[in-house]
Amino acid sequence: MKVVQFILILFLLSGYTSAQNDSLAYAMHKNRLVVHTSLSIRDAPFSFKDNFGEFDKLTYRANLNVIHGIGVAYKWFAININYKLPGYIRNTEKYGQTKYFDLGLQFSLKNWYFRVDFHDYIGYGIKKANYISDTIPTTTSGYYINDKIQSASFGVNAYHFFNHELNMKAALGIVGRYKKPVHGFYLRMTSNIHGVTASNSLIPHEYFTSTPSIHTAKSISAFDVGGIPGYAYLNNINGWQFGAFAGIGAVVQTKVYNYADTQRGFLGMAPRVDLKLQAGYNVTDWFLMLTSSFDQKNIRFKEFRYNQLYYYLRLTYGYRFNINKS
Repeated sequence: MKVVQFILILFLLSGYTSAQNDSLAYAMHKNRLVVHTSLSIRDAPFSFKDNFGEFDKLTYRANLNVIHGIGVAYKWFAININYKLPGYIRNTEKYGQTKYFDLGLQFSLKNWYFRVDFHDYIGYGIKKANYISDTIPTTTSGYYINDKIQSASFGVNAYHFFNHELNMKAALGIVGRYKKPVHGFYLRMTSNIHGVTASNSLIPHEYFTSTPSIHTAKSISAFDVGGIPGYAYLNNINGWQFGAFAGIGAVVQTKVYNYADTQRGFLGMAPRVDLKLQAGYNVTDWFLMLTSSFDQKNIRFKEFRYNQLYYYLRLTYGYRFNINKS
């Protein structure tokens, strides 16, 4: 409790910290026409950890495409169109192929930043599956492909910044940029529905000598809500902008798994980590920014653990046209 009280006091104090001069630490370019293009990679690997006999971990990997994006922003209007480029990142005969769909909505309101995300990935491969059994069918790269496994997540997140000069749009660097260092506490409120399913089985349990009920599950899912306190640092030195948002917290979670027409449900808590990193060159007229986000989710049933990481890496180039020049 003393640690919690200390953190809350730091939050309150940080709400009063700001730059000592009259100008904001960031600049927003709403009156410029911003045109940008990007290349990005998304992924959502997950793993199961338990006593599986001679090993204790199963790692599942997707095989995705590089994504190209085109966007325009002016004043209150912004649109960003993303599409998959032809071909997969890795050889499909060795690593399978994943069908996927991502949808995101984000907006700011005063000291709050809201983000809504939906992810749907179908088709995974178990890495180093030859450890499971000598008779399990694998590719030449040692992957056991299951194109029936589906991973899905829907989340609503709200970031509250205790320093009014912390701004997520300026941090991302498309419609805004930072001019000097700013740091302070933030609180991410989060609510998610997430899990994995398979019409056959999530785990190839027929190759195991013993099969607890959780090993025969066709779906594992959870609904959780909670908060993640964190700290942010942002800066721009001679045009070179960089920053980070990092936090750790917890959620209250209702979790279930289904097997053999039976459902088992539990109530518990789970840790959550928030991490966003940005770096690049960002000046008034143009920018080149590398941004990343890591969203970790997990569910635990006694010794059985399901861990998943949704993340993206994006390189964005853009130009801000001053169309109001006389």
